[in-house]
Amino acid sequence: MPITAMDWLSLAANVIQVGSVIFAVAVFLKARAELARYLRGHRAGESDRPWALAVVVGSGSIAGPVEQYLKDQGLKMQVKPLVHEPYLQLNDYPKILGQLLKVKDELTGLGITELHLFYKGPVALAMAIGAITDNWVPVKVYEYSKGTYNPTVVLEKGLIKGLVREVVAEGASLLTGV
Repeated sequence: MPITAMDWLSLAANVIQVGSVIFAVAVFLKARAELARYLRGHRAGESDRPWALAVVVGSGSIAGPVEQYLKDQGLKMQVKPLVHEPYLQLNDYPKILGQLLKVKDELTGLGITELHLFYKGPVALAMAIGAITDNWVPVKVYEYSKGTYNPTVVLEKGLIKGLVREVVAEGASLLTGV
């Protein structure tokens, strides 16, 4: 009995159906893994050795309010203050970045598992702190808003590199129209 065109179409439809199911399962498993990673990164203070870093460029210290905030949230961790007075001049940036690298080395030596970053200072320096802490431990960044601190973002290992890849790929698709 010869194979007809309808038999070929039926076979092709079956292959497409099986391929679609495999693709849907793969997408589901990837989304599930990303969600689990996201939830792990957003559980506050659940790792073994979390630390808080209170960085101030200018006058005063935020260590006290940070300690109170952590206590109010039921988070138990030590707070490492880093205060640089007076305000930074452009030629002072390497000095404060060197201090941050020393703090990072110190905390790494203590076996830190996550960092809660509280920062008061210039935006340009905040970007440098992000670059210093990239590909380290998860860094939970807090902003001060409406009289309290709020967690805004979690910088995880390789996050910056991953974002750059996504932006480059998206930019390429915008340029090519794909």
